[in-house]
Amino acid sequence: MRNRTIIPLTPHTGGVLDPHQVIGREEVIEKYWEILQGQGIVLYAERRFGKSAVLTMMRAEDRKDYLSIYIGVEGVVNADKFVEKLFDSVLKAKLFEESNLKKIENTFNSITSYIPKAGPLEFKAKDKKWEKQFNYLLTSLVEQRSEKYIVIMLDEFTIMLDKMDEPEAVNILGYLRDLVQHDFFEKLRFVYCGSIGIDLVLDKLKRAGHNMGDPINHMSKQRLLPFTEEEALFFCKCLNEGCELKLLEDIMKSICDLVDRIPYFIDKVFDKIRYYSSIDESEINKALNDILDDPSDTNNFKHFYDRIDNFYPNKIITNHILNYLSKIEEYTSEDVIADHINHQMKVDRKLSNDEIDRLWRDGYLKREIIDSKRNFKFNYSIIKKWWLINKAY
Repeated sequence: MRNRTIIPLTPHTGGVLDPHQVIGREEVIEKYWEILQGQGIVLYAERRFGKSAVLTMMRAEDRKDYLSIYIGVEGVVNADKFVEKLFDSVLKAKLFEESNLKKIENTFNSITSYIPKAGPLEFKAKDKKWEKQFNYLLTSLVEQRSEKYIVIMLDEFTIMLDKMDEPEAVNILGYLRDLVQHDFFEKLRFVYCGSIGIDLVLDKLKRAGHNMGDPINHMSKQRLLPFTEEEALFFCKCLNEGCELKLLEDIMKSICDLVDRIPYFIDKVFDKIRYYSSIDESEINKALNDILDDPSDTNNFKHFYDRIDNFYPNKIITNHILNYLSKIEEYTSEDVIADHINHQMKVDRKLSNDEIDRLWRDGYLKREIIDSKRNFKFNYSIIKKWWLINKAY
């Protein structure tokens, strides 16, 4: 970590962060900038892992070779609204020269499905309105910012795709890929960020009969992991200072371990314990239990259940697998898991293997090869505990 000076912080528990509140992540952010020199990024992780905070930090860095545009698209439901939101974000960021702003705005708003061109820019006959507007916007940006890479960061992109009509979602994926690979090959990069893995969304579209190949094979897939030990402990020290708690380092390390070094849950534990009259290991465990056993689910743990319900093709099998593993501490062989599932519901071995593999690739499980056999357990203990308390049977 570059900055080792403790910054007093108070718990923020899921709100929008200012760049100065983002702790750590320097190495991974540097890695992402290096990747963006050559290709776009698919950035994925579960909710509460800090994806939006990373994008906030990247946008705030204002690197001289990059023009970064951030858009939260979780609430967008169609392509027209998507392009309108992008255009509004560009206007708010004041990325056009003032002398050209009115002309660009008027031209963008005058584009329809029927006009053949906008200024010198000629459109294809089959282009839809939103495609023409997108093309015009990017062309105008490149003309005024020709010395920079244009990096468009789309936060919760996969949720947007899932909310759209399926043909339109397929169309957007193909269109954005064509822009990068052809019209704006040298200057345009996208960051698709999502708490639902894009592979789940693509699989769902393909199962519905849409033949689209691999629309992201030109991008680098990057899973955002929890904090490193160093980052997690430093974050604790900042919260310890801001909350005026005077915790010992061992207690802070316990907090990190209990929540798997996930930034949001470190913050959430401090939000609980900051008002305790005394703090020891038992109080830390009490705070965690309160977080896990919350009837209102203010921490959105149900996301881990709902994404299975919405995206997994054999969700009953999947739930049985997680129910079983939530009661086991050690690694369990794939053979033992499959035998248990088959005993419960007489499932073909290939189906159970496919669902175990899907859970592993989607981050629910981690895998270890022991004596040439695949063995699995929950990837994160906090999710395992929540599942055991709230979903297992």
